[in-house]
Amino acid sequence: MICFRLLDSKDPAQPLADAVRALANEEATPDTYEVEPTSFRHIPNAPFAYWVSEKIRKLFVTLSPFESENRTAKQGLVSADDFRFVRSAWETPVNQHEITNQTWFHFAKGGSYSPFYADVFLKVNWGKLGGEIRFFGDPNGYKPSSRPQSTSYYFRPGLTWSLRTQSGLGMRIMPRGCVFGHKGPLATTDVDTLPHYLALTTSTPFKALVELQMAFGSYEVGVIQRTVIPEKDDLRLPDLAKHAWQNKRKPDTATLTSHAFIAPALAPRSKHI
Repeated sequence: MICFRLLDSKDPAQPLADAVRALANEEATPDTYEVEPTSFRHIPNAPFAYWVSEKIRKLFVTLSPFESENRTAKQGLVSADDFRFVRSAWETPVNQHEITNQTWFHFAKGGSYSPFYADVFLKVNWGKLGGEIRFFGDPNGYKPSSRPQSTSYYFRPGLTWSLRTQSGLGMRIMPRGCVFGHKGPLATTDVDTLPHYLALTTSTPFKALVELQMAFGSYEVGVIQRTVIPEKDDLRLPDLAKHAWQNKRKPDTATLTSHAFIAPALAPRSKHI
């Protein structure tokens, strides 16, 4: 199969004619690709990824997917009424009743593109194990409007990202104790290996493999589950990821509404912060 990639041309007619003419002269332009059609089957769901090499497509056969024995990615809570059930963290009560009978829990709900780190600035009403949300829209609980998914994975540490964005995939750390939403899914593995996988999933190769499988700007959980990842450990990766996380978090130490806040930007602070 011969394919021509002319997406950057405002008027592809002339580049296409030039590419066909070059083939007739036993030459090929940089926009010409020769592909064995069966090789598309190497990638889950066989996307029409003709512009990458056979070696890249075979990675989906030779490497293991992210979804494995100790790794998974999950969709989370659909509240069906965020105006009712979701608040900014600073809006929720701070009193003895809330401390004793916790109602509001940190809520990772996507947000803007922010790889490595983003403050979890929302809270959701998940009091009494989400009793109010679970039955929202149907008191009998047969067909509620809400959709609490993957509840056994709530409050675990992991990685989260924005489901839909035009800026690209931006994996970041989600701390322990959070509920996560369907627009801010969870990727989780052993706690000790989270920095390692943060480095891998924010890497250019991983994001490129994700892009091969998806429609523009929608980073669905299934795509993350199927994307392959190397098993060989690189001892440098965790430290690099932690360093990136610290640098990304540092400006929030001067943001009053952030959980990382320490002091205003002009206030004297330790040089180690």
